[in-house]
Amino acid sequence: TTQPPTEITVLPNGVHIISEASMGPTASIGLYVNSGSIYEDPAMSGCSALLECMAFKCTRNRSTLNIMQETEQAGSTMSAMASREQMSYTMDCLKTSLPATLELLCDAVLNPAYLPTEVDDQKMRLEMLLEGKDVAMTLLNEQLVRKAYSGALASPLIPDLPAVSALTSDTLHAFHAKHFVGPRLVLAAAGVDHKKLVELATPMLSMVPAASLPIEPASVYQGGYVALPGAAPMSHLIVAWEYSGGWRDVSGAVAMTVFTYLMGGGDSFSSGGPGKGMHSRLYTRVLNNYYWVHSCSAFNATFNGTGMVGVQAMCEPSQAQAMLDVMCREMELAARSLGVEEVERAKRTTLATICNALESKSTSAEDIGRQWLTYGERISGHEYAKMIEAVTPRDINNFVTNLLKSRPSLAVHGNGSDAISYDNLLQRYGLTSSGPPIAPKKSSKLANLLGAWKR
Repeated sequence: TTQPPTEITVLPNGVHIISEASMGPTASIGLYVNSGSIYEDPAMSGCSALLECMAFKCTRNRSTLNIMQETEQAGSTMSAMASREQMSYTMDCLKTSLPATLELLCDAVLNPAYLPTEVDDQKMRLEMLLEGKDVAMTLLNEQLVRKAYSGALASPLIPDLPAVSALTSDTLHAFHAKHFVGPRLVLAAAGVDHKKLVELATPMLSMVPAASLPIEPASVYQGGYVALPGAAPMSHLIVAWEYSGGWRDVSGAVAMTVFTYLMGGGDSFSSGGPGKGMHSRLYTRVLNNYYWVHSCSAFNATFNGTGMVGVQAMCEPSQAQAMLDVMCREMELAARSLGVEEVERAKRTTLATICNALESKSTSAEDIGRQWLTYGERISGHEYAKMIEAVTPRDINNFVTNLLKSRPSLAVHGNGSDAISYDNLLQRYGLTSSGPPIAPKKSSKLANLLGAWKR
């Protein structure tokens, strides 16, 4: 089928309006902001996370109750998400409700009241979430990123409790005024006529202040180790290496995506079920072979210009060190040799997942908004499909080989995790806990290590 054209209008203040028309009775619209925790200074730490909680609350024109009632009456849905580099506010609606939904979205994002009572309520809610018993793995991912990077990416996305307590309505207003400005805003839509969208949105978005586009704060990958305190029945591990290109290295990002589906994995209880990824490497080579592994899957945390790729797992406490050895071995083997059949299967899985996701207008609109903030252009699903089709086993080998040249990062939590040695992990790759890498005598430590493992 023919890909609908991407139409773009730039307002004088720098706001971009980008849309793709498509058939059907529904539409999805969203405001995407080039803002996140990488732009927070210590005094504003936690603003992005709290802004997510404050989304679609009272504005200068509507109460929170009015927003909820109007959304329900129109049959619309709403969501908001904060990340380290971007924020999104989205609404799905019937096309007949587009004018009212768009006006409500713009009002909620551009005119927030940040009432002190609502701010305090959401601070309490956020604090309760952070103290919950089911948040450990989320915090483990968060702490891994903080430890692995210096610079902007080390700024907390999930804030520490003292930072949450210090936030006020004035702090949120100051952060909003600084970052929610013209060149940093994209209104993205799917299933909408572009001319009509521009006509409706221009009066509201023209009120956004113009400003210069900021320089993205720098981050440097350094690798690191974190052990999250607290007991847990099982050992939880994440080991990862730097993918230096990030999303902006498009060809590398395609290889990374295919590699993620190639490794696959999941939970041990579902390894025998149909359609559960049971043909992926981490199922066939790990979950099906080690009874003490409860889950094992590919891991990635990817940002605009960098990222981390590796494996995460949960196992019996007595096997924590063995689990880490298995995780490293599977990464090393992926750098050595891969079968054509398994790579083709991973490519088919990647294509099927992307095509299925883009059937959703909300996914399409999100793809438009986030791509523009990241690349400054739109890369269509058809273009991605061609790049995925072109991936070869050698491309994956080279991608993983380059990963393993970086310093590994390790995060652990739970019973048995204290038996894991980060120094041993570094030595495995010819590194030391401080200072330069150990100089190889005849060939690199990595080459020796990869040659030692047999399929």
